[in-house]
Amino acid sequence: MRNQAVRQTEVESSRDKLIASAERLFADRGFDGVSVRDIANAAGVNSALVGYYFRGKEGLLSEVYMRHCEPLKQERARLLKQYSGSPDGPSLEQVIEAFIRPSLEVTTDKSGRSDFTRLRAVLSAENSQLLEQLVAENFDSSSRVFVAALCKCLPQLTRDEVFWRFHFLLGTIYYTAAGPHRIKVLSKGHCDPSDPVATTQHLIPFMAAGFRAPRVAKSATPLVVKAGRKRAKKS
Repeated sequence: MRNQAVRQTEVESSRDKLIASAERLFADRGFDGVSVRDIANAAGVNSALVGYYFRGKEGLLSEVYMRHCEPLKQERARLLKQYSGSPDGPSLEQVIEAFIRPSLEVTTDKSGRSDFTRLRAVLSAENSQLLEQLVAENFDSSSRVFVAALCKCLPQLTRDEVFWRFHFLLGTIYYTAAGPHRIKVLSKGHCDPSDPVATTQHLIPFMAAGFRAPRVAKSATPLVVKAGRKRAKKS
C-alpha cells in the first residue's frame, strides 16, 4: 500500500510538473514554438511521459487550458448572480466587471503574472484550430449567458451589435495580457497591467462607453472614405 501511495504521488508530481512547464512555455512562445522535449526538459522528466499521460502535445495543451477554465467560469457566474440580485438586475458596468475581473484575478499568480490569460492571447495570434475548439468547448455556453445579460442592459442595440462589442471586449482582454510591457514602457512604469485591480478599474468604464456607443448605421459610408472623396473633389 505504501509503495502504491508513493507511486501515485510520483505520477501526480510528474503530471503537475509537465502541466506547469507547458503552461509557462506555451504562454511565452506559443503552441508551435514549443516542442515536447522543451516541455519535458523544463519539467525535469522524461519526454515519453507527455505521450503517456496526455497522448501528445495537443492533449497537454487541452489539459492546461481546461484546468483553468472551470474556476474562471465559476467566478464569473458567481459575480453575475450576485449582481443580478438587485431588483433592477445588474448594471452594464457590473456585467462587464463580472466578466473581466475573474479573467485578470483568478488566473493571476502572486507576482501578478497570468500565464493562462497570456497563453490565450498568444494562441489567438496563431489562429490555431485547436484553440478554437478549446474555446468553443469551454466558453461558448458561458459567453452566451453574458451576451444575453449585455443585451438586457442595452435594449437599443441589436444582438448582432452586442456580439460585435463583446468580440472587441475579448480582444481588449487578450491584448492587455499579451502586451503589458508596451503601456508600462510608454508610461515609464506608471501604468502596469500586471496589477489586476488597477487594470479592472480602468477597463470597465472604457468598455462601458464602447458598449453604449450609438448604433452603427449599416448604410453609412465610412468616415475615412467620405474624407477621401472630399479631398478628391477639391483636387
